[in-house]
Amino acid sequence: MSLKSTLTYIGKNVKPYWPTVAVASAELVFRPLFTMMDKKSPEETKKYTALREGVTELIAAPTYLALPILAAKGSDLLKIKDAKAAKMAKHNLQTVGTWTAALFVIPGLCSAIVKPFMEKIYSKKQKNEPAKLDVTSKTEDIKIPSQVTQTGNTIYPHRVSLSAFQNHGLKVGG
Repeated sequence: MSLKSTLTYIGKNVKPYWPTVAVASAELVFRPLFTMMDKKSPEETKKYTALREGVTELIAAPTYLALPILAAKGSDLLKIKDAKAAKMAKHNLQTVGTWTAALFVIPGLCSAIVKPFMEKIYSKKQKNEPAKLDVTSKTEDIKIPSQVTQTGNTIYPHRVSLSAFQNHGLKVGG
């Protein structure tokens, strides 16, 4: 079997969404696993990140599967008479459905679902924390004298004179 015939077979028989479903399924397992294996990150950060990545891929895998199948249903609406052209249209709509899932639907679903889900889980953990201490200063107020002696330009106190800045031997750039 040559490379050309292998690629032709794959192109004719593999649906365009199967590779993305396979990648999302693998990421569902391996991304959280590799995150938890990171020894440099704090334990709580690893748990939060692994859960977030898992939930994201849990949303992505079925979306990659469902949206291209729904998009392929649109080929029936086109009412193409030629069987070969109808099959090509169905295949192309599945590809467009996969792209749409990746670019728009999955990020939208993740924005709508993941953040509230994570907040719900981690708000329960935060309620079990001890009450925070009220730290306020118990020192007396500092008294500022009512008269402040003024130095410098007494005619125009709001202007700063360049002659007030003296060169004390600092060199710039050399």
